Amino acid sequence: MIARFNRALGALAVFGLIQALLETFVIATLYRDLLFAPYRFFTLQLYDASTKLYFFLSEYLPLPSVLTEFIGQGFGAKFALFPELAAINLFIAVPLAVIALPLAGETGRPGRRVVAAAAVAALVLHVAVWVLGTKIPVDPTVANVAANLVRDALYDGALLAIAVAAVSALIATALLSGGRAGGSAAVVSSALLALALAIPLVVDAARGDGPVVGRGEKAPAHGFNVILVSIDSLRADRMSLHGHTRETSPAMTQLARDGVYFEAARSTTSWTLPSHMSILTGRSLLGHGVVSDDRRLSADVPTLAESFSMAGYRTGGIVSAPYVESRYGFNRGFDHYDDSTVSFATNNESYKSVTAPLLNKTAVKWIEESADDPFFLFLHYWDVHYDFAPGPPYDTMFDPDYEGDVDGTDFYFSKAVHANMAPRDLEHVLALYDGEIRLVDDHIGKLRAALERLGVADRTIIVVTSDHGDEFFEHGRKGHHRTLYEEVLHVPLIVYVPHMEMAVESIADNASTIDIMPTVLGLTGLDQPSGLEGVDFTDVMTGTAPVPDRTVFGELYRKGSLIVEVAAIDEKSKVIHHFNHRSLESFDLASDPGERSALSNVEGETPRVLGLMADWLTARWRTFDGRLQRDGVESLQLDQHNEDALRALGYIE
Repeated sequence: MIARFNRALGALAVFGLIQALLETFVIATLYRDLLFAPYRFFTLQLYDASTKLYFFLSEYLPLPSVLTEFIGQGFGAKFALFPELAAINLFIAVPLAVIALPLAGETGRPGRRVVAAAAVAALVLHVAVWVLGTKIPVDPTVANVAANLVRDALYDGALLAIAVAAVSALIATALLSGGRAGGSAAVVSSALLALALAIPLVVDAARGDGPVVGRGEKAPAHGFNVILVSIDSLRADRMSLHGHTRETSPAMTQLARDGVYFEAARSTTSWTLPSHMSILTGRSLLGHGVVSDDRRLSADVPTLAESFSMAGYRTGGIVSAPYVESRYGFNRGFDHYDDSTVSFATNNESYKSVTAPLLNKTAVKWIEESADDPFFLFLHYWDVHYDFAPGPPYDTMFDPDYEGDVDGTDFYFSKAVHANMAPRDLEHVLALYDGEIRLVDDHIGKLRAALERLGVADRTIIVVTSDHGDEFFEHGRKGHHRTLYEEVLHVPLIVYVPHMEMAVESIADNASTIDIMPTVLGLTGLDQPSGLEGVDFTDVMTGTAPVPDRTVFGELYRKGSLIVEVAAIDEKSKVIHHFNHRSLESFDLASDPGERSALSNVEGETPRVLGLMADWLTARWRTFDGRLQRDGVESLQLDQHNEDALRALGYIE
């Protein structure tokens, strides 16, 4: 029995070591100039069968954590994978050797029989994981299911994994002659098995040592009210505030003149749900964990509303879109969270309806009822989001002479709105988008007037931002939630504090929407919870500290659509890493602000920025993955109505 086990283990050790070496070589070749992500980061079928089995078992057993780092550029750097892949193969080889005992008899060539069986089992596992992991469309046809299967096999690496297993089996059977290789291979396997067991368990690394003490009564706006305004789908470059030739944002321009305008603010992503979570938690997507629409905010992530509530503020939220509703955890810390007043039976109604007047009316009523106490109010304006049907006078304000047939209704799905449409028609669509901006801007002005009328303007901070922008075919697409180019990441950010003497009128350096929470808490003197990733710009605005030299990041994790991207913006350099498609785009934003001409993978600042990205991702991935393994995920089951609503928005397929 021991001899049989030794032969089986030896054969599996040879097969596993060869497979780990070939797998590492393939990864190093494919990802030579790219980052390589941890196993759990997204569905990657390039790994061998033992690794897939190991991670399946780790869902139920306290196995050591492995393959948890983002590996930087370079062929040689990827060979750091080999010890872990080899250790996993040897670890899994032990129970497999027990199963393979009947094949490891004295007669014939038992080593080859064991390897052949292992190769067949690996093939079955690879095919099963590939097929079961392929997304099935809502209304499947043979053609689109087949297309998805082929797409996943090519991009996720299932075919390469099968090829590596087959070649490894051929090499292993050539090396194994009879049973003579079994003993020596078993010795090697024992040594590497010890390495596998010695790999330390990676645990969630908590960021920070506890709360950062706020400024208290010494804060420049201690005790002030705060109104945080988010305008859905508003890109910065279509605002007159940012130099656009049309007068789209006079009220916000005045607000910025009275306060501080962050010229280079970026959102954390290009769609509503995770972006607003970042605004209200001060964390990246991996930091707060709501990376997809089947998750809600975990209890261990504090929110801006909770900070104000604990400080004795009245807290209210009035929102107007499905992705900012209570079910995702947005209502945490709010005394009153209204996600029903500005609501519609269908998304087609919300597309065509003007919601800003009702939002303002509801907000003013809440402020009237709350004005006797310090308050925090979160407002979400929906109108700039497509469809672009602002109604009169905004529908003709910026293009009164248009005589064509194209309008802004059904923007995302309309076949009339496409990349090759007539420039004049596209210009009209943009004019309607600009009209939506002016509509909301006018209501920002009306909100300020209401604050004056109610006598609270002198003690009310106003912060205005957006969750993301919209694309109009600058890179071949329309809408949002598909890329991380500047047209969707670059958003406005205005901070206005009444009677506060600002040392700067604007800040041209990098900022992020994760900076809103720490800055607002800094202005009002409240404690800052541990885990915040953003920067408190209070001292920058008052002139007591320089602008921080930093890199900001954008993330997009749409695994079902094979869109897994991370962008890093460092000074004037920007790198977008497409993990699923194994590609990289690098831009010099100083000379190419429109991101038209991508640099090579080694030009300019690309290697340095990629190194920063790898470190940033590794730190946040440990937080995210640690939360998954320790506490699980706050999952959310969408009902049919919600699924239909989000599908109508184009967010799910």
